[in-house]
Amino acid sequence: ATMAALGQPLEKTHWIMDKWGYTGSACIPMALDDAIAQGKGPTPGSLVLFCASGGGIALAASLWQWR
Repeated sequence: ATMAALGQPLEKTHWIMDKWGYTGSACIPMALDDAIAQGKGPTPGSLVLFCASGGGIALAASLWQWR
């Protein structure tokens, strides 16, 4: 739903639930590390959006420019 709301294809995401299941707040650095290990990490100058949700309506996001 997030990617659809942003008008972006799912191919721009990286999933780890199939490997490790629910990991809570650790999922963001774990997914980044896994993507880099697979050679699918961000390239210099690209924008990377980290987005997470929690209980209730708790949400957080951070936009980085990768160097």
